[in-house]
Amino acid sequence: MPRLAALLVLLLGTAVPAQPAPASRERQERRISLPDSASEPVPELHVATGAVTLLLFDAPLDRASVELEGRERFRLVDIGERILALEPAADLGPGERLGLRVRYSDGARPEQAVFVLVTHQSEVDVRIQVFRRAQSIPALQAELAAVRAELAALRAHTEASSPAVITLLGVLDENGVAARKVELQPMKEMQFSLHVVDGFSLRAPTWGVVSVEVKNHGKTPWTPTEARLTRSTGGARVPVRGVRMKQPQIGPGEVGTVVVETEMPVEDAVTLFRLEVVDATGARPLLVPRVAL
Repeated sequence: MPRLAALLVLLLGTAVPAQPAPASRERQERRISLPDSASEPVPELHVATGAVTLLLFDAPLDRASVELEGRERFRLVDIGERILALEPAADLGPGERLGLRVRYSDGARPEQAVFVLVTHQSEVDVRIQVFRRAQSIPALQAELAAVRAELAALRAHTEASSPAVITLLGVLDENGVAARKVELQPMKEMQFSLHVVDGFSLRAPTWGVVSVEVKNHGKTPWTPTEARLTRSTGGARVPVRGVRMKQPQIGPGEVGTVVVETEMPVEDAVTLFRLEVVDATGARPLLVPRVAL
């Protein structure tokens, strides 16, 4: 192990103290192949506290020979016949690298796999398939299966959202869809540092959609989780089917799109509603006083 640590220090530089983790990271699944020569870069794995990184190998491991630099800093190190699970107790600092060496038990070449563990600011690896050779049959089969799955999912999504399918499902009829602009908030009425800068509503016979562009003037990210749509007169609520966004959250100073899908009342007349969108804490609601549907 000391030789592995010394080698990684020479190749990759010295460690620095760990820093606090960001609010959220994108969870990744990847496939990597081991380098063919020592001149190629060492594969880098993204680890983070609160997320288990699972490595799946295409050959059996020598479980007793696994070497992990700074092993005492890991909450979880679980070694199986072809699986290795890791979770650090705390994020690694910017520029900090820890070495990992895994030896195979079957005697074939390459005899070992070497990795560098780092903490990435926006990504964490949760599942990595490790292939011994770049052109191995399992690697090619796995990649082909992944491409086929992605194409099938894309095809299914396209077909499910096509105008023809929507019409067959009865979501649209001869009345079509009515669109209206959302009445914007004056800046002086902005509450909880959230401001609607643009928006529109769509109404069909059985459903309605309110789409608003929201600017976060606060100092912390905002992620809506629930919405309430209430009649301006009478206070009756319309059932909300869901809240969706293009991005995971709206960061400080950013503008994001929030879409609220609702059921529609049976009457034909245009109705004014009050829209309230809240995050998981309920401490920073977005209030839109007048929405026409």
